[in-house]
Amino acid sequence: MATYYIDPLEGKAENNGLSPLSPRAEWDAQTLQPGDTVLLRRGRVFRCAILSPDGEEGQPITWGAYGEGPAPELRGSFPLGDPAGWREIKENIWVWDRPLPSEPGNVMLDEKNCGTLRWSLQELAAPGDWYDTGFGKTEQFHLPRDPADRLYLYSTGNPAQCYPAVEAALYGSRVLARAAAHVVFRDLAFRGSGVHGFAAADTRDITLTGCSFSFVGGMVWNRDRKIRFGNGVELWNSAQQIRVQDCTFYEIYDSCFTHQGALPYPAPRDILFTGCTCVRYGMAAYEVRDIIPVDTVFSHNVCREAGVGFAMQGEVLPRRSEIWPQPMGHHLFLWRIETPTPGGEIRVEHNTFGAAPNGAAVYSLLAPAAEAQFTFAGNTAEPDCPGVIHWHGGEASLSKILAAKDSDK
Repeated sequence: MATYYIDPLEGKAENNGLSPLSPRAEWDAQTLQPGDTVLLRRGRVFRCAILSPDGEEGQPITWGAYGEGPAPELRGSFPLGDPAGWREIKENIWVWDRPLPSEPGNVMLDEKNCGTLRWSLQELAAPGDWYDTGFGKTEQFHLPRDPADRLYLYSTGNPAQCYPAVEAALYGSRVLARAAAHVVFRDLAFRGSGVHGFAAADTRDITLTGCSFSFVGGMVWNRDRKIRFGNGVELWNSAQQIRVQDCTFYEIYDSCFTHQGALPYPAPRDILFTGCTCVRYGMAAYEVRDIIPVDTVFSHNVCREAGVGFAMQGEVLPRRSEIWPQPMGHHLFLWRIETPTPGGEIRVEHNTFGAAPNGAAVYSLLAPAAEAQFTFAGNTAEPDCPGVIHWHGGEASLSKILAAKDSDK
């Protein structure tokens, strides 16, 4: 078992990477063995994804951080800060006159603000409005990026000078982290993915702890229906022994955390999402879809500002989605499940729910027998939390959930 130190600025290819004094500039995932650890230098930006090989039971591959400063950042965006790359084609309409590596899902103007996607060039009318001629080609039609496609942005001056940190969040590897089995991610920052933060299929024994996910998603899923997508953490098909703990989620297009897939697949089991802070997400903090999982806990999380953020920019509410015109932007969103799971159970415990100005604290489209596999205990509501839940197809008082015991809903 080895520990490798990675520093893209001071590392060298000829170094063995086995000490902070001799770091490598990049890792070689193909050479990693079960039990190995890869530590990324704090304060550095890595414009790539972690596509981890599998560890073994009791010998996970661990990805973490070393040194002083902010968490190392895995960034899925492309910098647009070169003034020479922009050309004004008419007053206040600028084109990035170079090919992008892949389709953009979002444009980040600076460290806190995003541009507003518009669906045609003619709609660009205010600072930050943006449009791309290749919308939907990658996800909807599975086409590679056409070198002739271009990104357009409304700006009162050269965007590189008006927005010093302007970047396009790209489709890229479709994820910023992927792993199937026996892998730990610790103290890493995932930022600026056009699709997902962490996502993988048929996962087992994956831990994400102390990580942050920000400005994730926005890729066009269906151009005709004007639907976009992208999740912070997405477990696809089967999933077992998953831990997402003490993580932060900020500005996520759809859901901070979800398990879903292409039916039929085994029910997810032994899933824990705990101690996380979720703020400004378009769909849900926790999205439950397709199958009620077994032995799953959503606990001690803080959930605020559902249905808020870049996911709602440019939208005429309710936001476009697969359930449109029903509202979107809830703390818990439960759908596409018609039957209960044998032994299925989700415990929603000791969470704090805040604002959800365009939705409900809990919004369920489930059959009643599937809803019965949820238990609630010890949850609290902040003053701006919606006072209702959507349950059994109608509205009900949130106070019933907040006061519920394990066997009482």
